[in-house]
Amino acid sequence: MDDITTGQTRIIIKACVTDIPGNPQGRFRLLGDLFCQEFLGRNLDISYRGSSYDHVHIPCDFDSDQPIRRYFIYDLNITGTLQKEELLQLPHLVYYVSRNNSKW
Repeated sequence: MDDITTGQTRIIIKACVTDIPGNPQGRFRLLGDLFCQEFLGRNLDISYRGSSYDHVHIPCDFDSDQPIRRYFIYDLNITGTLQKEELLQLPHLVYYVSRNNSKW
């Protein structure tokens, strides 16, 4: 398996949308930043510049004021458009997260 810090990887995070603090419209970004800071030592990089970037698949109702759980999908260190077969070859890591007393 590729190293998560450099290899192309799909990260799937299931979270309660109301557990993600801040502006509801920015939840996908904040959750991605928190993950990347914890595991990669950097922020989510969704700007397409340079040799790689991060892509976010934003779920419906991510900005809901109801405590619903959604899957946030992040493709990290992507170097270009992936065909279905290429995507299936990427490591897929799944995390179920929750917040308790302001801690993940």
